[in-house]
Amino acid sequence: MDKLGRLKITEDRARSYKRLSEATPGGIVPYLWREPGTDHGNLSIGIQMEHHKQSDRIDVICKNDSPDEISFKVFFVTERTSHVSACFYSPADALVYFYEDDHIVLLNGHDRATISIMEQRNRKAVFEAMQRGTILPSPLARGYVICATMYHRILRPGEVSKLSNWTVSGKTKEEAMLLDYLVKKQTSIYH
Repeated sequence: MDKLGRLKITEDRARSYKRLSEATPGGIVPYLWREPGTDHGNLSIGIQMEHHKQSDRIDVICKNDSPDEISFKVFFVTERTSHVSACFYSPADALVYFYEDDHIVLLNGHDRATISIMEQRNRKAVFEAMQRGTILPSPLARGYVICATMYHRILRPGEVSKLSNWTVSGKTKEEAMLLDYLVKKQTSIYH
């Protein structure tokens, strides 16, 4: 935990979320949301990123440094920079599928999340919902899409939580599913 840095957020009642990283592996950007007026200095945050040819992953590690419980939300926002013929959430697979020109991209993550998939022209609505600490329920979109996943956590004093999102890319659904399986099995969060 010595790699966790102190999260420095100035009190800003106009915006309750904070971008946690400038780097965007796989187009995934993490944001932290706290209730406006909440003390942000008692939450340590660490970011880990991995980038490979066919997969990208970002982990957000949060530690409660307060003597009290802390409630917060982590949003992962993924924007596709190429045209998507179809993007949808599959409850059966618990995955988000992005069907692009000649390949398929899967979005997966640690634990259960609330998911919203929208066209990028609705990008402002996504961030307005994040401002309120929610996301707009929407399971599918086409074209240039933005996908938001939201995790809600309550940490006891000294407790640590790790939240992850990753994308894998394959020529076929089967290839992408195999890569997703390998990403899951090679990480400690699923043991």
